[in-house]
Amino acid sequence: MQASLSPGRRHKNPDVPAPSPPEVRDWSALPGDILVGVFLKLGPREIMRGADMVCTAWRRGAVGEPALWRRVDLTTVPARSTLLWKAMARAAVDRAAGQCEAYRGPCDNDFLLYLIERATSLKSIHLSHDDTREVVLKVAQLNQLPLLEDVDVSLSYFSNGASINLFNSVCQACPRLKELRMSFTRNSDSNYDDNIGGFYQEKCEIPVMGELRFLQLLGYYLTVAGLTAILDSCPVLESLNVPSGDYLITSRMDEKLRAKCAKLKNVTLPYDSDEEEYYEESDLEDGYESESYYYPFY
Repeated sequence: MQASLSPGRRHKNPDVPAPSPPEVRDWSALPGDILVGVFLKLGPREIMRGADMVCTAWRRGAVGEPALWRRVDLTTVPARSTLLWKAMARAAVDRAAGQCEAYRGPCDNDFLLYLIERATSLKSIHLSHDDTREVVLKVAQLNQLPLLEDVDVSLSYFSNGASINLFNSVCQACPRLKELRMSFTRNSDSNYDDNIGGFYQEKCEIPVMGELRFLQLLGYYLTVAGLTAILDSCPVLESLNVPSGDYLITSRMDEKLRAKCAKLKNVTLPYDSDEEEYYEESDLEDGYESESYYYPFY
């Protein structure tokens, strides 16, 4: 008599072949164009923190392809980890072999000089600088980059007067900029007084910025004289963003200055603390797109 099978057990069919083991992929044999595409998706930081250590072939591909390093973004690398970000930044610039067109990340004077000497094709540069050692960033060196169009400088200062002439220095060094952003942040331990910004003098002058279309100044103390200098020196300016500034008394703006502001497509200016803010829709001059924008009038 045949013994009955338990419900949880089945006969094995000897005619059914056992499943073959999964195919082992040789990732080091990836075609070069596919590997480059993968690296471009990862970005410089991820390549240097792991991808280029997978195997010799990947390492060779990462180091030997300058196209991977045309745009270097190290904004997620902690700026206080000086040894880490500086080693990564220098390696990225070296791998670009003179083809780097954009850099974003921490910066000090030593690296700025290193970057300028080895990346003369730079068109865009976004720098963050922490003045813990009370050292002013030497932006005048940017005049050695003839193709530079976009500059973004974010600064945290601990010393008095360090940023007073910085905006003017950038303008003098890069008169052909199309976009300029500067951000000034005071640390809680800062010794700054209210004269943190640049344009608090009665008369102000900046070089002619004949191609500048976008200007943003954050944490900058702008005056009516400073605003006038900017508008007079930037004939094609379309967007101006200066959301704060204790020295800009907008109620003192005359009709001529208001008319100059009204020609811009986008304007953000601080308003007097003792006056109520309100916005007025304004038509743009001929030559601009027909759209409305908001500008605070006081």
